[in-house]
Amino acid sequence: MLALRLLIIVLGAVIVFALLGYSLSRDPRWLRVAGYAVKAGLASAVLLVLLMLLARFLV
Repeated sequence: MLALRLLIIVLGAVIVFALLGYSLSRDPRWLRVAGYAVKAGLASAVLLVLLMLLARFLV
């Protein structure tokens, strides 16, 4: 659980750095990196919520 939370935090930092990189260079590759990070972050958040629900129902 802690690893998933840390992954979400790291992905949030990647999004911030990618958007800062885009604002400085206007290179669209930064937006692609930010998009991948958003998708991975959402998937991790959904997985975390599902794991919490599963743990709640089993205990």
